[in-house]
Amino acid sequence: MMPLEPNWKCSPRMPWVLAALMFVGSACEDPSRSEEPTCEGWRPGDLVITELLPDPEGTDTGQEWMELYNPGRAAVDLRGLMLYSARVDGSQERAYLFEESVPVAAKDYVVLGDVRAGELPVHVDHSYGDALRVLGNAGGVVGLRCAEVVVDEVRYSKTSRAGVSRGYDGRRVPDAFDNDAPDGWCDTPASPDGGVRASPGAPNAACPEPSGADAGVSPGTCLSPRTGLARSVSRPLPGDLVFTEVMADPKAVADAQGEWVEVYARRDVDLNGVTLANESGGRTVLDAPPRCLEMRAGTYAVLAHGDEPSLNGGLPPVLGIFGFGLSNTAGAHALRLSLEGVMLAEATWTGAAVPGVSRQWEGTRECLAPDGGRYGPAGERGTPGQENLPCAP
Repeated sequence: MMPLEPNWKCSPRMPWVLAALMFVGSACEDPSRSEEPTCEGWRPGDLVITELLPDPEGTDTGQEWMELYNPGRAAVDLRGLMLYSARVDGSQERAYLFEESVPVAAKDYVVLGDVRAGELPVHVDHSYGDALRVLGNAGGVVGLRCAEVVVDEVRYSKTSRAGVSRGYDGRRVPDAFDNDAPDGWCDTPASPDGGVRASPGAPNAACPEPSGADAGVSPGTCLSPRTGLARSVSRPLPGDLVFTEVMADPKAVADAQGEWVEVYARRDVDLNGVTLANESGGRTVLDAPPRCLEMRAGTYAVLAHGDEPSLNGGLPPVLGIFGFGLSNTAGAHALRLSLEGVMLAEATWTGAAVPGVSRQWEGTRECLAPDGGRYGPAGERGTPGQENLPCAP
């Protein structure tokens, strides 16, 4: 983004005044520069990344772009959002803050490019300059966030050749969860006239139909309960999941029916194949084939012994079932989530369980659930599937 010309001036008169201002430091500073744009109210999925060109023909610099779609019913403005890119493993992240107004109409697209100088080409609506340097040709990560809220993030793979964009399947409704699945993306197909294989600012072409073994639910895939379509499992990485609450000693029903664990997702992930374990060797591999155990960024999932509310104490919808018991006594306790031997999340505590009261975490802080949060017919203390109430000071 080219810097804006300031609309303020310092008077060249009265040298003694200028000398004094040198001590003040910021007296001649543009007041607007001290206030960075802020963002608030954004939710995961408010914008969807639908297409990108990480490997243009010729030089990459100045020709890369990415396309966003606004699926909502009202216009939005990108001002205050952070656009970022990184390698596939999340390293070497670079970011760009939208300091100017960039409106996106409802059900419309906006194209962002790395134009470094001169006028914007007709297909680019806004330039992020050199802030992201260059997108990785062999694959990488691009995303948008508002503070800690990830509005959308995708991991893209290498295109078959330069000058071909990677596009989200035009047969699918743009969705910030389903676009995590690699099988929802493809190299933009050739147009009937053999023209440019890209569609910036317009609906994408349909990806080719899968054939053979790829046409069904094969290993590593699942059926999205929201769309009914098969897609690749979105595997969580360390730090994507956080333990937020545990009920080890329900009062309304037996422990074997009413114990539960709550997990928070920082990114859109599936829990298929994830192992839940405790300190005493109990373990369950979470799965519900062929269904995807979907978690959207910023949401909470309840894992329990059963999903029938009349038996589990009135829990909200349960995402996954585990079979081992949780200890009620004082001592060293732990819960762990892992995937193929890689630790994803861990929570530890030492206190004995209080009947009918859950234990919760706020970052590194731990406490018993405050009295204001209740669930089920018996009014057990806890907030399963919801944001926790603050711990008492």
